[in-house]
Amino acid sequence: MNKMVEQKMNEMTEVFNSLPNCRIETDEAGRILIVSDNPVPWSDTESTHKIGSITPHKAALGLYIDFPHNYIEIDRLDDIIDPEFTLTYYEPGTKTSTVKSWWRFRSDEKFDSIHLVLRKTELELYDFKRDDWVGLMGEITAVHK
Repeated sequence: MNKMVEQKMNEMTEVFNSLPNCRIETDEAGRILIVSDNPVPWSDTESTHKIGSITPHKAALGLYIDFPHNYIEIDRLDDIIDPEFTLTYYEPGTKTSTVKSWWRFRSDEKFDSIHLVLRKTELELYDFKRDDWVGLMGEITAVHK
C-alpha cells in the first residue's frame, strides 16, 4: 500500500470513528470493518454488527457500506459520491474497471449498498472530510441506532 492510500484510508477511518453510531474494527483476517453499535436486521454473516468495510489496495482504496432498503435515493447520492463527475458509474452486476475509479449503488429487498473504488488522481483529490460526505456517512450510520 502506498503512502497516499494509507493517508486517505486514515482520513476515511477518522470520519467513521468520529461518528456516534459506528466504529472501525480490524477482524482476525486483517479486514477493516465498519461496525454498527447495534445488530443490523439483514445480517446473517460472521458479524451481525458489520455495516461495511474499507479495503486498501496497492494504489486504490475501496469502500463498501450497507443501509436499509429505500433509505436513501440514488439521485441524492450522485452529487455526494461523485461531486467532480470523474468517477464511472457501473450498474449492479456489470464488470467494473481495474484501472478507473468507479462507484455503484446496489438495491435489493433486504438492504441497499454503496460500493466506491478510488484510484490514483481521484483518490488523491477526494475529500473524505467534506461536510456533505461526512453528513451522508453520519446519516447512513445513524440508522443503526
